[in-house]
Amino acid sequence: MKILLQAVTGFLLLFIITVWLGGLRLVVVPPASLLMHPTTALVADGHTYRMIDSPQAMCGRLANPATDCEQVAIRKLSKDALVKLPFNRWLYEFTDPERPVRDFLFGEATLRSSI
Repeated sequence: MKILLQAVTGFLLLFIITVWLGGLRLVVVPPASLLMHPTTALVADGHTYRMIDSPQAMCGRLANPATDCEQVAIRKLSKDALVKLPFNRWLYEFTDPERPVRDFLFGEATLRSSI
């Protein structure tokens, strides 16, 4: 039993390292996209994406995004996708595309404006 637990743990660790170094990423495209059906795509060698990402969140992280940033990201994604899975709302909300807009410089605390 002890050897079985060690083997499963070793396999799981090897799997995680392989996924990380191989660059496998999940990219979620919402239903509002006109260029691609709502989908969750598995992308290989996607080191420009986070582990779970969306084109809206990726463009929201840029300091000065282009006006067609989302369309360009979705076109690139449609070419690089290995597997297209059904859309998953929970994964899309996990990417939280509006978070970069809401973030403050010093965490979630607001500075006093009475100085």
